Amino acid sequence: MKKLLWFLVSFLLFEVVIIFFVDLILLLGELKLAITTEALFVSIKEVLFHPIQTIEGYVTNRNPLFILLTLLNLVYSAFIQIRRKQKKEGWDIHEKNAYHGSARWAKEKEILDGNFIAKSEKDVRETFLQSLKGRDVK
Repeated sequence: MKKLLWFLVSFLLFEVVIIFFVDLILLLGELKLAITTEALFVSIKEVLFHPIQTIEGYVTNRNPLFILLTLLNLVYSAFIQIRRKQKKEGWDIHEKNAYHGSARWAKEKEILDGNFIAKSEKDVRETFLQSLKGRDVK
């Protein structure tokens, strides 16, 4: 029941956006470069006050943009509800997608990603001491 309610809410919200978008496209097609803010506000007001008549007009005229976007909206709204998880358990952290607070040990390939050469502590100490021997000590 809850999924059906969320499906309807998301479908209706997207449908409102689709109606305004299609109306704007039709207004731009009709007025082209002569569009004014007054014409835009009148168009928006008509859609707000008479949404059912606007939808009936689109369906009667078989507006392909409206029909296509409505079908995509239907599929998308259903897809969202199908893919939605019911309840998350714990932190639901995947080891490969760790972020702050994951509290796991890094893997060697994450530390040594090709930019560094792994050397033992003894080798690093030897190299450091050799570099100091060549310096002038005052």
